[in-house]
Amino acid sequence: MILEKITLLAVALSMAIATADAQSNYRSTQKVKDRKNTNINGVVECDGNAVAGVVVSDGYETTVTDKNGRYWLNSRKLNPQIFISVPSGYEAVSDDVVPGFWADITSGVDKTERHDFNLTKTDNRRHAMIVFTDPHFCNTRNDISTFTETCMPVINNVVSKMRNDSITVYSMNLGDASWDRLWYENDFNIADFRKLLNDIDYPTPLYNVMGNHDNDGATTPGDSTDFNAARPYMKAFGPRYYSFNIGGIHYIVLDNIVYKNEGQPRFGGKGLAGSCNYDKAITDEQLRWLENDLAHVDYSTPLVIAAHIPFFKSKNGLGKKYTPNLENTDRLMEILKGHDEVHFLTGHTHYNTFCRISDSPNKVVEHNIAGTCGAWWYTSAAGYGIICPDGRPGGFTVFNAEDRNLSWDFIAYDAPDEKFNTIDINSVKEFYDNSGELKIFRKHYPRWSDYSDEPDNQVYINVWAWEPGWKVSVTENGKELPVEHLSLESPNYATTYMLWKTVWIEQYPESYAKPRKEAMFRTVASAKDTPLEITVTDSFGNEYRQSMIRPKKFSPAIK
Repeated sequence: MILEKITLLAVALSMAIATADAQSNYRSTQKVKDRKNTNINGVVECDGNAVAGVVVSDGYETTVTDKNGRYWLNSRKLNPQIFISVPSGYEAVSDDVVPGFWADITSGVDKTERHDFNLTKTDNRRHAMIVFTDPHFCNTRNDISTFTETCMPVINNVVSKMRNDSITVYSMNLGDASWDRLWYENDFNIADFRKLLNDIDYPTPLYNVMGNHDNDGATTPGDSTDFNAARPYMKAFGPRYYSFNIGGIHYIVLDNIVYKNEGQPRFGGKGLAGSCNYDKAITDEQLRWLENDLAHVDYSTPLVIAAHIPFFKSKNGLGKKYTPNLENTDRLMEILKGHDEVHFLTGHTHYNTFCRISDSPNKVVEHNIAGTCGAWWYTSAAGYGIICPDGRPGGFTVFNAEDRNLSWDFIAYDAPDEKFNTIDINSVKEFYDNSGELKIFRKHYPRWSDYSDEPDNQVYINVWAWEPGWKVSVTENGKELPVEHLSLESPNYATTYMLWKTVWIEQYPESYAKPRKEAMFRTVASAKDTPLEITVTDSFGNEYRQSMIRPKKFSPAIK
């Protein structure tokens, strides 16, 4: 019996060693033995001094600078760039808003080339990352002027306040800076986004993520469509996937769109070669690169992984149900197994959702962030402010890092000091009763509510970046009222975007027949004119209060 146990233990130990060896071989750095046979080399320096231990990659292989800051890489040159993973405590030197962490490969695989990188020292252990997404610039509906005149003052103010508190500030866009369907029709492409950032003197270094609309829709469909359609993006913003370190956080950017551009152009299609369609997936070469990149990262280091399309899909908007949203989300999660803390940052949907994928033993969450353009700049062009498809305002999320500790806060462009708004349903009923446009809308779309069947004295509380762990309490004359968390229609969205897309242009597509519902809180007051005291407490214990004087007039605008 003892011999049998010893034998089983030896077998288990042998298997464990073999597995560890396999993982070590898979998560490896290219070890260059013969430097004469390498075709890319260079040096990483800071103020003329060598920076050792910097990870360098061509998107397939990785290597590390030696004690003299030198690196050598034998590259197949399948990607058009070589890039470094900027180490903590440094920033990549750049002559504009985009960090200079990459260099264009200039010759064929049979030629040797040199690319040096310059860094500057920065104490970024305490830092903030301003994350926005989906600007969808395309020279229409006053998009650029609204961004410049409404959004940028809010961003500049936040940056100024944080710098006054000695916080180092960075920014990231999670994709769809442009709109492939209108690149050629409206003369604005992905390169113009970089020019815009510099023209408006954007206040921080900005890292960019590739969105599905940042591909070149003029690319002819074929075996290399995804790569070729991304060439203008890579020329403007560098690699489609890369990593960098700030303070105690390791940031990773992925491209989870496989652009296909099959079929006939839609929506006018000037200059397009196809329908701009795509698959939601991460390519195999990215996942292999990710394994190599993570070989240089301690399991206890928090990972922030940014991409455009959500990795998970929330089924009911209440943060309780989710499913994988990519073809290979499960494979990605297998690669990330063992890392203590992972935060996914995504856009694409244009509204805020939060999925807590795992708490123990690993903390894995996804932050899906509201669109900067809201509902494609329609509501702001109509004078209602930037409203997203869930009826909440467009904005950005600030991630604050104290070494390895992360917290976050959503800030609305049109109401930067607020975290929620209240809607008096009595006033909504009156608004609908007096609106001829809404009567026409409901004639075509009877499934949408006119609120006439709703009980009197209801109040909706729309928390703009709610997530599990937040609390909402309501008191009326000192007495606490019951509060329900439900999926409800947003009257703000119906009375702005939906009217623009239907009644105002006299078009009534069948795709709008089903009402859109999102998570909101609901309470019922005792009378139509009783004031309410509302307190919302976020996951970090911060309290936000509003005194709601009723009756409160309904306005389609957020502010």
